[in-house]
Amino acid sequence: MRHPLKLLAGILAFHASVTCAQTINSPGAAGGSPSVLMITRGDTATTSACDVGIYLKNELAARLMAGESVSFNLPPGETTVTLRSLGAGYCSAPMASIKSQSLLLAPGEIKQYRVVQSEQGYFLAPVDLYQDR
Repeated sequence: MRHPLKLLAGILAFHASVTCAQTINSPGAAGGSPSVLMITRGDTATTSACDVGIYLKNELAARLMAGESVSFNLPPGETTVTLRSLGAGYCSAPMASIKSQSLLLAPGEIKQYRVVQSEQGYFLAPVDLYQDR
């Protein structure tokens, strides 16, 4: 005959592992699969020579020089992205207007954007992931 405490410990351990597995695998628990945001900047022939700061939720997340790209693993949902010119001299002058863009990312989604410069400042333009380069 088994000892009753060993049997009770086994039952409790099984219950705890089932409960933990349900919590981890539940879509609402972790907010779903992370999303990927990819941002690419063109070469200096078509853009400014200044570095571009990428701010996520008003915090500097990356600094892009001409020809560089960066990727972020982000939780699904709405993300605010702001682009600003970084550097000394001309690059430190404020743009005509710094505007934030709101992006909506679905769980597991991969979105790619490129940095575009206009008279109004920098902004993100969507890029087809399967576009021939």
